[in-house]
Amino acid sequence: MSTEFCGTYILILHSHIPYVLHHDHLNEEWLYEATAETYIPLLNIMHRLIREGISPQITINISPVLAEQLISPYFVKGFQDYCDRKIRLSREDRKTFAAHNNSKMLKLATLWDKFYSKTLRLFLDRYQGNIIQAFRQLQDDGHIEIITCGATHGYLPALGEDTSINAQIKMAKASYERLFGRAPKGFWLPECGYRPAGHWVYPLTHRRNQPARYRPGIEQFLGENGILYSIIDQEQLRKSPSPQVNKIPWNTYCLPDHGMHTPMTLFVRDTNLSEQIWNFEIGYPGDGNYLEFHKKQWGSGNRYWRITDKKLDLAYKDIYVPETARELIIRHAGHYKWTIKKTLKSQFLKTAQAGLKVAAFDAELFGHWWFEGPAWLYQLLKWIHHDPEMRITTCSAYQAEHPSSPFIELPESSWGRGADSSTWINPAIEWVWERIYQAEKDMRDLANRFPGRKPPLLRRILRQCVRELLILQSSDWEFMITTNSTKDHGERRVVEHHEDFKRLVQLALSWEQNRKLDPKDLAFLKECEAREEIFADPDPDWYR
Repeated sequence: MSTEFCGTYILILHSHIPYVLHHDHLNEEWLYEATAETYIPLLNIMHRLIREGISPQITINISPVLAEQLISPYFVKGFQDYCDRKIRLSREDRKTFAAHNNSKMLKLATLWDKFYSKTLRLFLDRYQGNIIQAFRQLQDDGHIEIITCGATHGYLPALGEDTSINAQIKMAKASYERLFGRAPKGFWLPECGYRPAGHWVYPLTHRRNQPARYRPGIEQFLGENGILYSIIDQEQLRKSPSPQVNKIPWNTYCLPDHGMHTPMTLFVRDTNLSEQIWNFEIGYPGDGNYLEFHKKQWGSGNRYWRITDKKLDLAYKDIYVPETARELIIRHAGHYKWTIKKTLKSQFLKTAQAGLKVAAFDAELFGHWWFEGPAWLYQLLKWIHHDPEMRITTCSAYQAEHPSSPFIELPESSWGRGADSSTWINPAIEWVWERIYQAEKDMRDLANRFPGRKPPLLRRILRQCVRELLILQSSDWEFMITTNSTKDHGERRVVEHHEDFKRLVQLALSWEQNRKLDPKDLAFLKECEAREEIFADPDPDWYR
């Protein structure tokens, strides 16, 4: 049997949670759930692989706003409380099921008790309460690559000021260097949102008749900040007018360098390989034997049922059987490895060259949405490692081995519906962009009004203005409103951050008059600093 090397697989996980600390108990739980069900399990399976002599070699984006939350003392205490509560509630479930002689549910409640007890123990002992340090150590040891993203996941193609785009990137870079001790090489474009160089007008109905102005492409901002590569979706690539797209197999491409910096490399996310995981209708996570995400036990919130059938009402779901799910994990991981290898071999036979396939997913899919996902990923990485005909590597390692790629043009696009910007730019959320654009202008005016070295109190006010603007720009709020997914929360967060930003602007102007703040305004500033406790070193001069 031939064992000729046929190609490389790159796995990219995009981990991101918008800023939720101090804002809403239910939304804080979103972060705690993702930590217990995704981030810690991912660390666990990577450590398990390393103990077995296998280096995971995956590429992980940890969005700056997520990383900043995970190092917060408030998060550390909140996560411990969350695990303690889940342990207590699991034990109450055990008592209830034992009293009703429900042995199947009792067994599952015992598993949940063990799951949260182990999670808390690992968080405190193995990871010392510092998830980010644990990921950093894996990167320092050469087992993974960590890339960055827009500071608060702002949708870059729609931001109205070039200084805002730069600030999202510069803040991300500063946060990454502080937390990971090096400069980032790769950058996950929020929502894979890209806009080329060209003339631009505000995407608002009443501003469409205004004169267009020329703006650099997103890649120019990335290149000026030392970023070497990014990721796009295959559907975005299909929108490219460049003829070479249809002549060269999917792998990597470069955007024009405009004579300013090293050309930006684009890794292209393979639609078919990605869909096999994220598409609930046709992918593995929708199998009837896996744990049902949506049906939860009243009181504890634990899940005791399996999907059974995707179209079945939640009331009729069957009891989850862990043993059946474990058998399925092995089968599905084997099938996925075979699928990757088949596509690489097909490409190899056509080109006589070892090829590349890239898959990219939201990290929270593994464990949070698909409970069995981390165990599935462990099996996949293990089997790829033992197959001599293929390998897995990181984006930077591959780029170092293949420094040149064909140039293409790319239109404005995203990995959203229709591969365009319509999820984040549409009539229903014009009111959101009105507030963002006004805040951008106000921030620019403040930066110009107070250039250079600033007295401590003024510096605090302006830095808090930057934090509020960055959070206001988060693409999550537009997504929530457009898709009607926690719409009320998205709308409330836009209004709250915009109102706080406006008041902080007035505080800066008031300080200019009196060189101090009255007690009420100073208390408000301290309240904002305590609530939005991310990013130690935002620079207002980025907006000049």
